[in-house]
Amino acid sequence: MTLLKEQDGLTPRDDTKKRASEVLKRVDLLLRQGDLEGALTESRRVKEIDPRNVYALAFEERILNLLDQREKETARKAHDTEADTARRLEEEARARLEKERKAAELREIARREAARRIADQKATAVPTPPTAPSLQRVSPAPPAADTSLLDGLRRQMDAFTTYRTALVEVWQDGAAQSDEQQWLAVLRETLAIGHADHSRLEHEVQLECYLNALKRALALGHIKPENASLLTEMRQNFQISAEDHDRIEARLLAEIQSTEKQLDRIALIDDDVKLLEVISDLLRDAGFATLPFTTTDEAYAYLRSGQAPDLILCDVNLETSTMGGFSFYEKIQWLEHLHDVPFIFLTGLTDEVLIRTGKELGVDDYLTKPISEQTLVATIKGKLKRFKRLKQRKA
Repeated sequence: MTLLKEQDGLTPRDDTKKRASEVLKRVDLLLRQGDLEGALTESRRVKEIDPRNVYALAFEERILNLLDQREKETARKAHDTEADTARRLEEEARARLEKERKAAELREIARREAARRIADQKATAVPTPPTAPSLQRVSPAPPAADTSLLDGLRRQMDAFTTYRTALVEVWQDGAAQSDEQQWLAVLRETLAIGHADHSRLEHEVQLECYLNALKRALALGHIKPENASLLTEMRQNFQISAEDHDRIEARLLAEIQSTEKQLDRIALIDDDVKLLEVISDLLRDAGFATLPFTTTDEAYAYLRSGQAPDLILCDVNLETSTMGGFSFYEKIQWLEHLHDVPFIFLTGLTDEVLIRTGKELGVDDYLTKPISEQTLVATIKGKLKRFKRLKQRKA
């Protein structure tokens, strides 16, 4: 064996370097794929083959740093999740107290209104004491302006407004519960709201709150073909008839179609649901229509159906998807209708190798978290403007 190597011009040291170099290539590939544990194992194999290999030592040090960063990031996310849960519970408690405060305020307003109305009725019911008879003929006084009718109408409208506000508070999360129904009954009696007026106002509020709930669910991407049962649950929760649902659905579709014709659509892919909602709200406030997805699998199914958003904003590290960000980008390159759609990676990973990999793939930009709202919106607007100019030139 030694003779063969010497004839080929390879010394034992050269052969060691060659084998170490092959393993180092695998280390670099595993790093690009994000497999830190596999990369660490391979780098230690290099050290076994060639203990003096400086590249193996450098790779191992770098991988250990990345593993440490990932561990800290995981701990931070866990801490953030706990903090988010505590914050959500605190917000729910605050909202509940605010709702109770508003309910008490409404009841107090209603009681004062009822007391004022009773006092007015008593005042108008008291007869004027008769004056002493007079032989002299008295000319009748001119009739006073009758403002009682206008005052009555004004008070009635105030009562309707107060009661409608209470109905919105009750119906915003679905049909009234038993305790809420009891409270509404007391409020109706206090405000002198009749059954017919109650039915009319409640139906208006019921449809309004259901429509708003549908809009929120659509904006957050909760309503999807595979989750069709959600619509049934929402209809049951808001006690919506099939006829009312059809009318609301037609109205909502018309609004969406009208809006989407005017707004640029941004496809968002991120497995952090909270962050996805924040970015979606931010972009909608900035004048974009959003298509949020929590996995690349859902996004790919949507895009493969022939849909083409104006821009795609995707996270790199997607733990709940079968495809990572890089694989997803490479896969949609085979979809011809997406060739002119700008693609931006948004991630918390700041590793230079990963950033270089994304740029080598041909993505249009690579943004790292945290990023300011102004920078994100400005980047998206810039990419859209550039690609629209390219489209015009091609046309």
